[in-house]
Amino acid sequence: MQKLSYILVVLIGVIFAFSCINNKKNVNQLLATEDNALKGIGLLGTYEGNLPCADCSMISTLLSLDKNKQYHLRYIYVGKSEEVFERRGNWSVNKGILTLENVDYNYKIMDNQLNQLDLSGKEIKGELAEKYTLMKIK
Repeated sequence: MQKLSYILVVLIGVIFAFSCINNKKNVNQLLATEDNALKGIGLLGTYEGNLPCADCSMISTLLSLDKNKQYHLRYIYVGKSEEVFERRGNWSVNKGILTLENVDYNYKIMDNQLNQLDLSGKEIKGELAEKYTLMKIK
């Protein structure tokens, strides 16, 4: 009887050890999948668009994302000022959403384009929704 108990405890220990190894492997596979998804859609590059503006004609926007996870954002309030505004920093991706360090809004990653989200992180709806898009130019 003691022998059977000993074998049962060892068997449970072995099963537990293998389940931990598999979980670690699954987590690594999930992380690798996100990286492969980014490479597959070719996120790196330069995006351009003319975003809506409340008190100007448009916001001419140029966003570059590099392989070191750095971004360079340039924009001009057309019809209001000739001044070029710039921001630089790190970018990251989580569940298909691009986040730029020190920028209030995020972008949903689409094929060859980025769709700006509202300040609460939701997709912009309505007549102007399609205008909140940056298209990949290179």
